[in-house]
Amino acid sequence: MATRRLPQTVYVFQGGGALGAYQAGVAEALDAGGIAPDWLVGTSIGAINATLIAGNAPADRLAALREFWSRVTRPGLPMSGPANPFSAGLQTWQTLVGGVPGFFKPRGPLAWDLNRQAPLTELGFYDTTPLAATLNELVDFDLVASGDTRLTLCAVNVRSGELELFDNRDGSTRIAAEHVMASGALPPGFAPVRIGREAYWDGGIYSNTPLDVVLDDSERRDTLCFMVDLWDASEAAPRTMAQALTRYKDIQYASRICEHLDDHERLQNLRRALRLVGRQLGAKAAADPAVKALLALGCDSRIDVEHLVMQAQPGEDSWRDIDFTAARLQARWDAGLRDGRRVVKRAAWREPPGDNVGMRVHSLPEN
Repeated sequence: MATRRLPQTVYVFQGGGALGAYQAGVAEALDAGGIAPDWLVGTSIGAINATLIAGNAPADRLAALREFWSRVTRPGLPMSGPANPFSAGLQTWQTLVGGVPGFFKPRGPLAWDLNRQAPLTELGFYDTTPLAATLNELVDFDLVASGDTRLTLCAVNVRSGELELFDNRDGSTRIAAEHVMASGALPPGFAPVRIGREAYWDGGIYSNTPLDVVLDDSERRDTLCFMVDLWDASEAAPRTMAQALTRYKDIQYASRICEHLDDHERLQNLRRALRLVGRQLGAKAAADPAVKALLALGCDSRIDVEHLVMQAQPGEDSWRDIDFTAARLQARWDAGLRDGRRVVKRAAWREPPGDNVGMRVHSLPEN
């Protein structure tokens, strides 16, 4: 069977704190399958994972991911387990009080005075200086600047409330640790990060799933996109207050992604249909200025989206995105590795699409 060659492979990483170990597992599976990204787009923890990949040579990427997730791991308690609510609560309390090594540390009791006036860059409960040191050690920002692998990080301008894209190919931005930290500066935990005259918060405030960045790209290239989400919008309804808080977070950070996928699929199929119709027109009709303007809205590119969504693990609660314990992180990495291997084995994107298909979305069936 003939294989359609796709000139652009993209990884899109959602935000989700400690859940991001799942993305690292997926990245390991894709790497083992011989799939390397031409472009990485990330928000929050997704921006960190994306930068670790773009900022290392292909042979060193997996080691950089492993080192980062090792550094931010908190030791588990002896009585810890997936069904032990006391242990889970104590783990959460330890993170809230002590922070996470290599990532963030508490600012001190004054930070919890909500009416205290302070510089904008101190308006957060935690200090992310440790993350800057970790990134500068594990990422070659000169390699990022070279643009060999495109990198786009998403943040929100605090003043305007608009999405800001830090892209290593736009010619005006040299991505550094501060840009990665800006993409992950989620309030009220983390203060805005100032870059030049502007300050930025976590891109997840605006949209936690930066797929639009890829689908709206002006280049209109054939694309194979691996979208790795950390929040499942379609889990069961809650039966307890704790489950309600967890479910609320799922829906909030899933960012209506299924709706966005449906909209983009319809739009891309329409764009391709316009081109197909244009080829059937006679020379006179095709030369009409109004018709030419209409046909210009179309495009011939094809997009395949492999959509992976991490499933919640038993015993997790609404604080799971700050659960950096070793057992949890390893379980998420392993889940990403399993799902990534299934995607590579199935390789649904290799099936030739119909001539009228501009975009397809492939989701993993349940085990």
